[in-house]
Amino acid sequence: MTGQFVKRYPDDRARSRAENHYRWLTGLGIPLILPELRAAARLDLCFEYIDGRHAHPADLTMLAAHLGEVHGTAYARELRDARLGQPFRTSSGHVMPNFPDRRVDAVERELRSGYVPDAALTIDQAQRLLADADGPAAFYKDANPRNFLLTPAGNPVSIDFDDLTLAPFGYDLAKLVVSLAMTYGLLPMALVDNALTAYNTATAAHSRDVPGVSWDELMTWAEIHHIFTSRYAADGRYACQWNEVRPSSQTMGEPTWP
Repeated sequence: MTGQFVKRYPDDRARSRAENHYRWLTGLGIPLILPELRAAARLDLCFEYIDGRHAHPADLTMLAAHLGEVHGTAYARELRDARLGQPFRTSSGHVMPNFPDRRVDAVERELRSGYVPDAALTIDQAQRLLADADGPAAFYKDANPRNFLLTPAGNPVSIDFDDLTLAPFGYDLAKLVVSLAMTYGLLPMALVDNALTAYNTATAAHSRDVPGVSWDELMTWAEIHHIFTSRYAADGRYACQWNEVRPSSQTMGEPTWP
């Protein structure tokens, strides 16, 4: 791997926040593969260049197992004492935002915007799900397919450190499922179910405190992501909306993506 990639931020605060997220992740010693940070300037972060492609639906089960390994290890080493409804100061001094923070107001804004077709949740239901979320804490790093680079050797490298908050187990996996389907089209239910099993198996290896994520929980978080990502399908950044590709009993057959 040679060369470099420079990410520019709108202001020093955004750059500093992303750098702090990156340094916390690297300091955990979790099995998350990250590009080397080579330099930091006022508005820029300079990373090593990674030769790789973005994630495809065929990568879902492998990436789900990877996320489960990462979340389970982070919980065992750092997040065991975190509470989803409260900011959490890590052992390195990095403060992770709580889970409901900003999301409660954001779901109301998005559902009132007209961008969310066939929403499965009302404003009250979505806000209650977010505000009442409880249980062991993992983290959210926006696991959309563009935030993974699969190297020629098949290793998943995580990129983009702008967003990092506490989140329930399964929340970031739901983002991966939703964004893959919105990018490539309908995913077979069996594929998503296999991915969920792989995720739960990986997390369970690290702690008995972490209950497995159920199918209903995964799909509920998927509906929250539908609310947050619909505007990006409306402006063309995704090929379709989640309501067009929700898993159903009709998706057990062959996938529709290449």
